[in-house]
Parts: sequence; C-alpha cells; structure tokens
Amino acid sequence: MVTGEAPDRGGRYGRVFARYEGLIPDFPGFLAAVARPSPVHLRVNTLRAEVGGVAAALAAQGVVTRPEPWCPFLLRVEGEPPRALGATLLHALGLIYLQSASSAVAALALGARPGEAVLDLCAAPGSKTTLLAQAMGDRGAVVANEPNPRRLQSLTANLDRLGLTAAVVTGYPGQNFPLGRKFDRVLVDAPCSGEGTWRGPRARPQPPSAGLRRHLARQQGALLRRGYELLAPGGTLVYSTCTYAPEENEGVVGPLVAETGARLEPLGVELPAEPGLTRWEGEEFPPELALARRLYPHCFDSEGFFVARLARP
Repeated sequence: MVTGEAPDRGGRYGRVFARYEGLIPDFPGFLAAVARPSPVHLRVNTLRAEVGGVAAALAAQGVVTRPEPWCPFLLRVEGEPPRALGATLLHALGLIYLQSASSAVAALALGARPGEAVLDLCAAPGSKTTLLAQAMGDRGAVVANEPNPRRLQSLTANLDRLGLTAAVVTGYPGQNFPLGRKFDRVLVDAPCSGEGTWRGPRARPQPPSAGLRRHLARQQGALLRRGYELLAPGGTLVYSTCTYAPEENEGVVGPLVAETGARLEPLGVELPAEPGLTRWEGEEFPPELALARRLYPHCFDSEGFFVARLARP
C-alpha cells in the first residue's frame, strides 16, 4: 500500500470522489494516493530489444528503472525522469512504449497467444493493441478497430513505430463491427468517464453528470454485447475501463452475464486489487462478479482501473 502523505479530505479530490467513500476500502489512503501523480511506466518491446539492454541504456541517461514482478518487461521509472522519455532514441526506434501499469494489466489478462485471431474493439492509441501483438510474438492476427479518424493516426503511428506486422486496422463503430467471423479473444477497453486517470495536482477532474453516466453505460453495454457476439465458443473476452463508477463497470458486465451465461474467470495476473462489486446502491449483480478486479491507486500504484475476464461457453 502506498502511504506517507496526509489524505485530501477537504480538497478537490475529496469532493470529486465523495460518492465512493463507502465503496473504496481505506478511503483516506485512496485520497492521499490520487493527490500524487501516477508513476511513469514503460514497456520494453521484446520483439526488438532485451529488457536488460534497455534498462542499461536508460541508466546511462540517468533514468533508473525496476521491472514489475508481475510483468518483467514492464519497467517502473524511479523518481522523476531527467528527460521526456517520449523524446528519446529508444522511443523513436520502437524499443519502448510508455504505458500505465493498469493498462498493461487489462491487455495481459486477455492471455493472447501466437497464431490466434484477436480483436481490440476500441484500439486507439494502441497501448493495449501493441502489447497484444507483442504477447503473440507478432504471429497471428490482431484486428485493431478504431472508428475515430483522428485517433486512427496515433494508432497506425504506434503500430508502425514498434514494427508490428500482425495488426490489421479497421474503422467500424465498435457496436456495429461486422459479424462475419469469430475471434479467439476480444478486448473491449470501453470509452468511459476516465475517473481513474485523475491523479496529481495537475489533473483537472470533470465529474460526469448522471445523464452522461447513463449515456456511457448504454454505449459500453452495446460495445460489450457486440464483442461477446464476435467471440468464438470457448473464447476469452476482457472488458476494462479506467473509471471507478459501478454504473460503467459491474452495471455493464452484470446484465451480459445474467442474460448470456458468460462465465467470469480470474484475471490470471497476480497483483494487489479489490474484487468486483456484487451490489451497489440497492442493485444486485451476479455473485461471480467478485472475480473481476478493481485497481485502486493506494493498493496498486497506477491509474484506477476495472478489469473483468469472461469466457464464452
């Protein structure tokens, strides 16, 4: 657990996150953690470089790193980097990718393997897509779908920079992605209210209205259902968001589980996290949702995330 600073009881984070006081364990510790900036993580592109070599090259530039125990090719930068890592030669050559630890968890939970057909339904800017292709050894097919033309530019640029050849880019609205073929694995990292990214003094939280939450939940539900329809029998789907809102997390996954018989599974990534909720404000969710994981900054020092892994019988 991250400790060492007074909680932000009366500050803006206390006001922004007040609705979660009875939901998040050790709420004062949570407020203290979100008041600090999230640590910098980078992923070594093991298709092009070795972790030790990258770590040594960074150390020569004054950047001290340590690998995360649950993912040896994800390096945590100790302290403030002396220079912008996105402006280094290592980054330009596609040897590293700046990615939050929580984002990496969502992609690793999918368990993609070489030779499989994998769909990333909401792919830009490519953080999880490129990790999926890397985990597959760049063998198989990763369909990176992104409907926003402006975000497509960053997606294709990252795929090119990392030298990935297994990825195919499409631009369909996710909820209308064609049903012509089935995939072994599907990632639905849905657009959300982004509460988990609000960390540190420079963040500018914009709490959503109740109407916006309902709109997001409808959109997320449509994306999740289409992702499940595209999943082959016996396949695996991961649903993730970077928000704490139960309406956008358990409230989206629960109805799909109840209506389709989708099976919740453990993430397969061992890290400090809280279980998914089985009830919220009088609403009951399927008990299996306890297998989902909620990543809180005071327990897992990165962005706040929700990750659920489902299997199609």
